[in-house]
Amino acid sequence: MENPFKFGMVVKNEDFCDRNKEMKEISQALRSGMSVSVISPRRYGKTSMIIKLIDDLTEYRKVYIDLMGITSLNDFLDKYVSSIFESLGGIKKFLKDLNNLIKVRSNVALDLGVLKLNFEMSSDSKQDIESVIRLPERFNEKFVIVLDEFQEILNITNVDIIALLRKEFQFFQNVVFIFSGSKRSMMKRIFSNPQKPFYRFTQVYELKNLSKDSVTNFVTQKFEKTGLTIESDTCHEIYQITSGQAYYVQALCYHLWFLAHEKGKLNSELLADALERVMTSEKAAYESIWDELNPNQKKILKALSLDKSPYSVKMSAGSVKRSLESLEKSDIIEKNAKYQIIDPIFKIWLMSNR
Repeated sequence: MENPFKFGMVVKNEDFCDRNKEMKEISQALRSGMSVSVISPRRYGKTSMIIKLIDDLTEYRKVYIDLMGITSLNDFLDKYVSSIFESLGGIKKFLKDLNNLIKVRSNVALDLGVLKLNFEMSSDSKQDIESVIRLPERFNEKFVIVLDEFQEILNITNVDIIALLRKEFQFFQNVVFIFSGSKRSMMKRIFSNPQKPFYRFTQVYELKNLSKDSVTNFVTQKFEKTGLTIESDTCHEIYQITSGQAYYVQALCYHLWFLAHEKGKLNSELLADALERVMTSEKAAYESIWDELNPNQKKILKALSLDKSPYSVKMSAGSVKRSLESLEKSDIIEKNAKYQIIDPIFKIWLMSNR
């Protein structure tokens, strides 16, 4: 029997845990011609939600562009253009019209092996860059374009690409955008800073943790469909451990499901073993984060993992403040009513290992 819980991938259909409220609001904004930015830490299910959301926008051509790993202007232009052509059935359909669609003086090579354009533009070619950006407006189509991990655009330093994008995007008539990102401090700097070009260009949505009811209903149905009954108290413990973060809900239940089948029963006693398996699989990532921290940051994190005030640590108030700012900028902690560690399993790992 197949394990019903999926994680570490984009999940769809019945494998997707409820984000109906957020999806409804974002869909309404997009259908009203508004672009949106979606901000959340990694592992909140942001990409899965966006893929499901655009699948339901049947009146639009869907363009999904993952910007993770781009390091240059030409990297971005290559991905931008190839993704737009792919949404229209591939560049092969438009070979005869390429000169009219890609109106540039810079060098553009067509790789005939994979039918892909390769751009060689310098930072001085602003008119050419702007012309390429306008590509979707040259088709008689409605587009929804997702620019995932949009904060990576900041890796382009030889030209103010954000200003150029804003300059062109504001005049698009048939295109709406979803800008999504997992590095919150960088995304907020792009979209919430009055000094930046994209300020007030989008409606900003910050994804929160899943609600307890959503997690309970999802987990209960998944176990029941495979012949296992889970108690409400166990669902409550799952929510407490994961804080409703989509990735960890799926990961913890994935291991719990296997343990239940091995033991022939499902109870809260198996949760400790399931949690240990999750922490083991994440150990290398947690150690990497820990090893990159300086001693003051480690002391602050240890205090937060024990639900203590960061100012209870024996160091100057200035050192505490600098450490908190650095940890927040790195998206390791966040401040709501108080400072807290974003990753709930990382917090447990810190409590048990440091």
